[in-house]
Amino acid sequence: MSVRVAVLGAAGYTGGEVLRLLLAHPAVEVVQATSGQFAGKRLDFPHPHLRGVGTLRYTPHDALEPCDVLVSCLPQGELLQRWAKVARLAERVVDLSADFRLDAAGHARWYGKHPRPDDVPAFVYGLPEWMGDALTNARHVAVPGCMAHAGLLALLPLLHAGLARPDVLVVDAKTGSSGGGSTPDRSSHHPERANALRCYKPVGHRHTGELEGVVARVTGQQPTIHFSATAVPGVRGILATVHAFAARPVEEAEVVRAIATRYREKPFVRLLRPSASLSPFPEPGPLLGTNHCDLSVDVDAERGRIVVNAAIDNLVKGAAGTAVHALNLMLGRPETEGLGFRGLHPL
Repeated sequence: MSVRVAVLGAAGYTGGEVLRLLLAHPAVEVVQATSGQFAGKRLDFPHPHLRGVGTLRYTPHDALEPCDVLVSCLPQGELLQRWAKVARLAERVVDLSADFRLDAAGHARWYGKHPRPDDVPAFVYGLPEWMGDALTNARHVAVPGCMAHAGLLALLPLLHAGLARPDVLVVDAKTGSSGGGSTPDRSSHHPERANALRCYKPVGHRHTGELEGVVARVTGQQPTIHFSATAVPGVRGILATVHAFAARPVEEAEVVRAIATRYREKPFVRLLRPSASLSPFPEPGPLLGTNHCDLSVDVDAERGRIVVNAAIDNLVKGAAGTAVHALNLMLGRPETEGLGFRGLHPL
């Protein structure tokens, strides 16, 4: 019997990717998709890649009906406004916003006072490669932010293995325009954004709090992370470059071994080796549409600097794909189910 899934706020970019993945998922039936703007329209009205896929039409947010699993793609703050009702309608909830990613204190610092702090502990942080056991049979999951996600996959093995100092970590993330969502503003309007290459948040980005909070939770160390975000002339994709400083003298082979060992059994994280590919450094292009993260390692042993590059598709591995990955774990399904797309090359 299929699991009945509703997608709340399904008309945006992330919602479109959630629908694309779930409509092809063998264990799932998408029973409802909501939109404030496109109620009554077919799913392909804002999502041309969904043409010919079923007959489902959008319903208003307030017409949400009971379901087995609710996947919320609403913007920051909107699920919180609806939480009292939503929590009664779905046995399980996967949220792709930042509403439940941080603890109440962290949320207050980076987003403002949390209106429902007592509900925050019920949410598991949805980073499957590091929180997999907690996701099994979880009822509520908060999917990581896309740039934080890439940074964490690069950072956590270094800190977990004791190879890097937690007191000075640098994450420099480059991101395409789709990370800003489907509603345009002056900075994301195509004539302003098409050829942009600018650091739009050198300091104070909200993902800093997410990075520091998760690292502290996983490693037991309180880190200091310096995070910057740069806009690049592309639509999809993130390339996060992590600079860490060795806790002791290390060689590249030891760092490679620590990362490879950590992710050996993780199907969606791949460590690239220079001798094994004509493209040994991660780039988002070959990953577009996939749930993969590609990593590379370089070590400046003389200066004690470790550099890890991580590339993902922000809309899939950084959002919709991880939501489906987490959902598979929540339901006791194979974790790769519905996520087999391998990407395209050349683009």
